[in-house]
Amino acid sequence: MTRQVKRLSPVDREALERALKIARGDPEERAVIDRVMERDGWFAAAVQAVYHCQRPLIAPRLWQPMPHDVEPAEIETILARGDDGVNGEFAAAKLLKKMLSAGLSRYEPDPIRALAAAKERQQRAGSEPEPAPEPAG
Repeated sequence: MTRQVKRLSPVDREALERALKIARGDPEERAVIDRVMERDGWFAAAVQAVYHCQRPLIAPRLWQPMPHDVEPAEIETILARGDDGVNGEFAAAKLLKKMLSAGLSRYEPDPIRALAAAKERQQRAGSEPEPAPEPAG
């Protein structure tokens, strides 16, 4: 089996590492990840971990993609087609667009919580009081 080498941003690598750590906390999933890592390498195992983390939080139908399945370059094309209400690609692209706009990775293991935290940080940053003007003198 040829292992594909993928260049990752620091944000993506960090999210994948966290997903691995979370997923390996489940003994059954740990066994799956170990098999995937042995057979297909670190990246494939990390993506499996992301799948394990994102699926219960996003709860798509079995045939529907999750944010990590959508290629970022395809987001606008998918959104322009509109929501067909069935295949789930629109919802995944919409969520991924929010994630990327917030500076998150498409591999974020808990996108809902991470988006909420990013929104809270943004609100706090926007509501911080302006520094008092320096006295004239």
